Amino acid sequence: MVVIAFRVLLVLLVGIALYAGLRSQPFPEPVPHFDWMLHCGVFLAMSALCTLGFSRPWQLLGIVLLLAFGAGIELWQGWALPARTASLADMSADTVGVLLGWVIGWRLKRFLVAAGYCTSAGARR
Repeated sequence: MVVIAFRVLLVLLVGIALYAGLRSQPFPEPVPHFDWMLHCGVFLAMSALCTLGFSRPWQLLGIVLLLAFGAGIELWQGWALPARTASLADMSADTVGVLLGWVIGWRLKRFLVAAGYCTSAGARR
């Protein structure tokens, strides 16, 4: 049950990221570099949920897909959305978020396994 919740949250977060990334107008920035914080935070959360919701081979595939997802959104913004631009800084923030999320998810998963909430493969005991 815990793993299903992680997977559902991951799908919801991917949908939200897709909606936000493909909007014709970017969100306003209340503070400088707010978009970098959003990129890093959203990709951190998606990566952690991927790590928590899947076994190791699927985690690695998920990490690669998240990196491609971030790059794809940026390229689409630069190519198809006139009011948006592709940004190497945003792609870098996505990458940092994915890597941090993988580490945090891995550590959290070790804790959940030790506490008996899930097995190392991700399935509920």
